[in-house]
Amino acid sequence: MRGVTLVECLVVMALTAICLALALPAWRDAVRAQRVRAASLALDDGLRQARLLARQRGATVRICPGGEAADCLGAGRWEQGWALRGEAPRGGGQAPLLGVGPALRGVRIEASEVLERGAGFDAGGWPRRRGGALLMGRWRVCPPEGGMGRELVLSAAGRLRGARIDCTPAP
Repeated sequence: MRGVTLVECLVVMALTAICLALALPAWRDAVRAQRVRAASLALDDGLRQARLLARQRGATVRICPGGEAADCLGAGRWEQGWALRGEAPRGGGQAPLLGVGPALRGVRIEASEVLERGAGFDAGGWPRRRGGALLMGRWRVCPPEGGMGRELVLSAAGRLRGARIDCTPAP
């Protein structure tokens, strides 16, 4: 029975190291792209859920950044997740919590100025600002270090569309 020589073992280890060095950047890029895709789909799902709940309940529903504690007044970040809230009671108080979106790790989400504090949908499913004006805007979901990302655009009719974008900062 023949054994393996030290030279053969070193050659195999060197070939394995080369293969790993070549595959690792592609693996990182695939993981980064999957995080962006998952985050944009989660945000898309949250927005669609808010619109559907508004139509089902026949009342305004807001989606607010910042996780479960979000109230659409603070400076929460979309990466922290979001809260779906119904209308506040007439006598004042906290708006009822209708749902919560997950925290999104490994991405950066930038919203249009009008969407930084959240979005609302009226009973007809139309996106509205707090004062009642129609609402439109966009979210950019990007890897933290730049690269390819996704953009979600909310139209004045309440529809969402997504597109791939380049998130590389301008020089």
